[in-house]
Amino acid sequence: MVTNSDPRLWIKASPRGTRSGFVVLPDGAGGRVTVTVLPKPWSAKAKVVRDYDHVPGSTTHVVMHETELAVLSTSSASIGAITIGLMDVSGQQADLLALGAPPDDPQTAPAIAGDPFRELLDLMLLAERGSLTSSPLTFEGAFAPSLLRLLTQERLLSVVENLIFRVRPRYSERTETLEMPRGRLRDDSLLYSLATGTPRVESTFDELTTDTPLLRVVASALRVVGNDRLPRKIASLRPRLQTRAVHLLRYLSGVTLIDREQALLTAEHLWLGPLDQIWKPAIDAAMPVLRDWAVEPDSGASSTDALLIHVSTEKFWEQCMELALQSAFVTIAVSRDAQPGEGVSVPAPWVARAPEGIEPPEPATTSFPDFMLRSGRRVVVADAKYKLGTGTAPTSSDGYQLFAYSHLATLGGPVSDLAVILYPTRVGGQPKQLELERLRSRRYPLWLVRLPFPSRCDLRSQGNWAAYVARLGTSVHDLSIDWERQLVAHSGR
Repeated sequence: MVTNSDPRLWIKASPRGTRSGFVVLPDGAGGRVTVTVLPKPWSAKAKVVRDYDHVPGSTTHVVMHETELAVLSTSSASIGAITIGLMDVSGQQADLLALGAPPDDPQTAPAIAGDPFRELLDLMLLAERGSLTSSPLTFEGAFAPSLLRLLTQERLLSVVENLIFRVRPRYSERTETLEMPRGRLRDDSLLYSLATGTPRVESTFDELTTDTPLLRVVASALRVVGNDRLPRKIASLRPRLQTRAVHLLRYLSGVTLIDREQALLTAEHLWLGPLDQIWKPAIDAAMPVLRDWAVEPDSGASSTDALLIHVSTEKFWEQCMELALQSAFVTIAVSRDAQPGEGVSVPAPWVARAPEGIEPPEPATTSFPDFMLRSGRRVVVADAKYKLGTGTAPTSSDGYQLFAYSHLATLGGPVSDLAVILYPTRVGGQPKQLELERLRSRRYPLWLVRLPFPSRCDLRSQGNWAAYVARLGTSVHDLSIDWERQLVAHSGR
């Protein structure tokens, strides 16, 4: 919306609340507006408006959570250019960013300050942690491979910059032919020296040095960053990246640089002692940099300067629930990509009437619950829904969907005994659940289960992620005890 007195543009982040990502919008004056959309469970509260001012020709970083609004105050000309870019990226992925309208009762929230790349790194880790072998979760978009590579490089530099002044020499075993022998002498080399009079003997000794396998891996990854060439549109987002890598390499000038393949092999077999554990995040960050070669944008990139990448947070929550349920229950069938899990059957609710004496064919269906499992002796149908809220009833669409599944879904033949909807809470929320009853019989329960969404800290190391999944699995298992207890109570009515 533009007015002559106060030009402003309203932007809606992830209107459906299912996608996070990153957008670059040119302002027509040589500047740009970047928009980072984060998962809604990371927000402190709902329905807020982020207020930003943009000076034409400069760079403004807008950070929002899914379903939030941002209002951008700038010149009329810049609003026109930004709107054109916004319409262009909306054509690529309307679920990430769209034009918005001022709410009736806006709750203004301050702009989220700081480096937007910190937020992007967390988003990259979210995609990385949520990926399952059978159902990968990745950034999508024309420039996604290049931007992902930029993020892995930024992650490496950020970690190493925090550790570079903690480099300490370590004892390393070396073998050299010396005129003044030291350490352990090789027998045949010593005999050869005595027989020929050559004053050189092969010796193996420990030397205090910074030229260790660990730092060779780090230095080689930094060299990859320093020599890399990314597309101009991507490289301009972080223009000092290569300079920072070269600067860090100067502090490691005494470290031998090895080629990429050798560095990757060394990293995969590296053992870190107690004193070197602080460098584990650096090795974790170096390996993606060493694995990836320079990439160019995919074909079909937009002709404008607008840029968009996105990740399905809805799919991420489903994969979190899959990991949790697999750790909590022995028998679980997962349906995905419109294909039923093993043993799962959900016939269509209606079928054409067949002539008497002829069995009608079972109609095809492509709608299946995310999960069916066995909890004790009970068959459970479960669906993951990426929706926040503390209501006492599901949405109309969710309620009718689970109502149909409660009548039709079977696992290996038997119909289900109860249904569960798995919702996320905001970060820091506690696991809880609420039981509902299906009308009219009141003998089939539906549980609304709310479980904590992973925090940023949960994503930042593999150990933290494994601990989060374990906590999630334990919470689900503990809550399932009430499912069985209440079913027994229902049967005794």
